[in-house]
Amino acid sequence: MAHKFGQVAVVGKPNVGKSTLINLITGHKVSIVSSKPQTTRRRVMGIVTKPDYQIAFIDTPGIHEPINRLQRAMVEQARGAIDGIDVILVVVDSASRPDEIEQSIAKLVKTNKGVPVVLCLNKMDHLKAEHVVRHVEEYTELFGTEEYMMTIATKGENVEKLIEIILSHLPERAPFYPEDEFTDQSARFLAAEYVREKILLKTRQEIPHATAVVVESWEEDGALTRIAATIIVDKTSQRPIMLGKAGAFIKQIGTEARIDLEEMLGNKVFLELHVKVQEGWRQNLRILHELEYDG
Repeated sequence: MAHKFGQVAVVGKPNVGKSTLINLITGHKVSIVSSKPQTTRRRVMGIVTKPDYQIAFIDTPGIHEPINRLQRAMVEQARGAIDGIDVILVVVDSASRPDEIEQSIAKLVKTNKGVPVVLCLNKMDHLKAEHVVRHVEEYTELFGTEEYMMTIATKGENVEKLIEIILSHLPERAPFYPEDEFTDQSARFLAAEYVREKILLKTRQEIPHATAVVVESWEEDGALTRIAATIIVDKTSQRPIMLGKAGAFIKQIGTEARIDLEEMLGNKVFLELHVKVQEGWRQNLRILHELEYDG
């Protein structure tokens, strides 16, 4: 069998399972995952390499109606990701019927005429049997494709079958990336994301969306990596929440993020976290650029 290579843009609403799917396929945590909408803030590539194929999946922020500059930048990154790719993989929550946002995603997808569209009807374990036919028909009609697979990304169910559909549309090409490369993201960016993931998982209301993380320093000393990072919050009132009583909360965040970092880096990590208030940072173009959220 000839070797295949291609780029696949993964698009959809927030919280439909795009990042979970890519992490499962690549076997690495290239995108952080939480139940909070808009967890993914910028385009992330996850690369899977097998003997007869290599696929570069481009994870995108969930397309939504933006209300600030950060969200507008996120949506623009998602829109830009479908240019020059080989397949568009649309991920939807199969338990829900298409809504207005998915109608706008369908219009965007259809602007790339000639690019194959594959549907991933995810979360099929939440789909009632009596709704299967109607939901499948509505989504395939909306996105103009008959190629779909119903999946449960959290369990890996039918994911291999989904890959087979994608491979049927990829051209015969040599691999583009080194065999051991699984993402185009730097270790510093992933470190910041791992910290942010723990915050997303443990905070509620506005705090998850009002938080960003930047790595200030990175030093490697033999088998030890020293990382200092700053957690940025939007309001002064959020700082004590992030610190916790006697610093207990930020310590817990650091401990859990360090475990992921040590697994990624393969050595011991000393992680130092600080909290800084930067009011209105989600509307500040300079800060968004420094955080690499502006594309």
